[in-house]
Amino acid sequence: MQRFVFQKQVQNSHSFPARWQVEGNTYRGASKYGWVKVIRPICCQEDEWRERTGRKAKGRTDMAGKKYWWNNVVAFLAQRVTKLKVLMLDMHANTIISCQAGEAALDRTDLSSRLSSGILDEEECEEVLRMIDADAKQGLRTTANTDVARYCVEQNRFRSGIDLTFRYLLMALRFQNRLGLQGTSFEICGMVYATGFEDFKALLFQDLDLEYSASSDQDTLCTAYPAFEILNQTLANVKQGQIKPPGALQTIVKWRHSGADNNNNRRADDYLPSDLVQCKSNYAIMATMDDIITVMIPLLLTSPLAVANLTKFRTMVLLTCNAEGIVQVYKDIDYSAFFEMHTSTFKEDSKDWNAMRLSEAVDGRLFSRRTLISDGKYSEKPEWFAQRMVSLPHEMSKWVIDERSIMVPCGAQVCYRVLVAFLIAGGGFCIMAVGERIAGVDPSNLSSYLWLVAGFSLLVSKSRYVEEWPWKDFLHFRVRCRSVSELHAITGINKQFIMAKLLHDDSGGSMLKTRGPYNKVFLQRDANDGFSIDCPLEIRTLLLSGLIMLKVATSRGHALVCLDARRRTELKVVEHRGNQEQEHLVCEDINRLYKLRTQSGSQGNTRLQLVRSKELKWKRVQGVYRQTYADFI
Repeated sequence: MQRFVFQKQVQNSHSFPARWQVEGNTYRGASKYGWVKVIRPICCQEDEWRERTGRKAKGRTDMAGKKYWWNNVVAFLAQRVTKLKVLMLDMHANTIISCQAGEAALDRTDLSSRLSSGILDEEECEEVLRMIDADAKQGLRTTANTDVARYCVEQNRFRSGIDLTFRYLLMALRFQNRLGLQGTSFEICGMVYATGFEDFKALLFQDLDLEYSASSDQDTLCTAYPAFEILNQTLANVKQGQIKPPGALQTIVKWRHSGADNNNNRRADDYLPSDLVQCKSNYAIMATMDDIITVMIPLLLTSPLAVANLTKFRTMVLLTCNAEGIVQVYKDIDYSAFFEMHTSTFKEDSKDWNAMRLSEAVDGRLFSRRTLISDGKYSEKPEWFAQRMVSLPHEMSKWVIDERSIMVPCGAQVCYRVLVAFLIAGGGFCIMAVGERIAGVDPSNLSSYLWLVAGFSLLVSKSRYVEEWPWKDFLHFRVRCRSVSELHAITGINKQFIMAKLLHDDSGGSMLKTRGPYNKVFLQRDANDGFSIDCPLEIRTLLLSGLIMLKVATSRGHALVCLDARRRTELKVVEHRGNQEQEHLVCEDINRLYKLRTQSGSQGNTRLQLVRSKELKWKRVQGVYRQTYADFI
């Protein structure tokens, strides 16, 4: 088999960068385009702090662990970088030689048609390896040929995932001018924040083109953790730039981070549950282009699109490695993060969009559970709200949910009703004890009357809050609620909190079916015999459950499109010129609705009609919906 070895050429070339040195330990690898001998990169002194930061960040993560993952990934990256460096010595000649050698090797092993150009899945890898072993057993392959074929499959496994990540980075860095802004006017945001009442997290990202993506998959969140850690530690070592005069172009980074090992970054009110507003706000001005690129690359890798690819790549390697090469999966890590990079001109350029950028929404605490639950009043009684946020999940965890209703324990309510009825009936016994001492009064008639009143009050109290309350459930100290109003009347929990809980569980495998006039947001619906959603949803309820309303520009004005980041969401994207194959929850022509409300002079929140549609077409996503006083029906 032909081998194309660059070792000698590298040693004799004066044009090869001095920071790459040949040591006795060299890697020998093969890619689809040929064989190369790979040398290890030795970082120059100016990059020592960056290498140290990267090592520290990687050392604290459990992404894959063990030598199998690190050896293969680092070897492949070193091989790829080295080959590109060598190819650039004589691009035309070396590329032709390398491609010819690689294609010849693949043709001899009959693998060209079997190897995928994207991320291989575990079934595809196993199938190719089974075919190689079967050919070897039948004598159709020599031992050397079998080893080469297996090695090519092994290399292709790592190549597929890493190349897809490189491709994403290159595409994400392109300037496409889809917003009508200059190339130096941009904002990128990546964040992990808490949703619901049970410390579930969601990953939300705004890219260079102001397209939004989200995920709440636990594996995705764990995979994203190293990128946020690297960002946090890199920014701690970035030299602070000088503030320039107004109007001068500057690149600014703002961030908040609370990880598993830096809880000292939180504020003093640690008795409250994890929240972004607990994290200390940091600020840095980028002094050089080198600093900008150093921060931008890991920031782009916090995108759910990139993280989903890395998660699939890690899963594929985990399921196809041998017993000696076990890839250690992540441990669940509780962290919150927000990183934003923007230029000083972006805010001025986007001020006419009448929508909030993601950074504005975070500064306005739209993604803070404490603010959403307390309606902005948490600072008045922080301890009370902290206790409430702990007690709500505990109380809701006692609910028994089926397809039609929610069974709630209600021992206190039953005892209260029975006690009232008993006191009324007891008054009848007291009257009978009077006997004939009251002239003209028959004690037995009064007693019978009071007993009837006691029974009537018990029946009325049973039917006042719920439509049906069988005696069996009543005597077992429980009640079956069939609507949000009934559940609110029995438990005393705010209706919006109840719907936030139901919305959060709706995408998490809950068996509850919903009906009613306001159940458009719910995925599992049954118009005939479901749980009734009988009150409108407020926008804070949607945000609390993980639903973000984005404002988009359409041919008729403006509309709203919902980005779903609820529990178990693997990947959702809202992009410019929306994908017509994907169904979205939308509210069309919000300008007309506001105009009608203004003309009618009605008070209270604006009511916006939500529908599920694939037909809405929009040109551009403008940002997070600014109007917080709106009800969705």
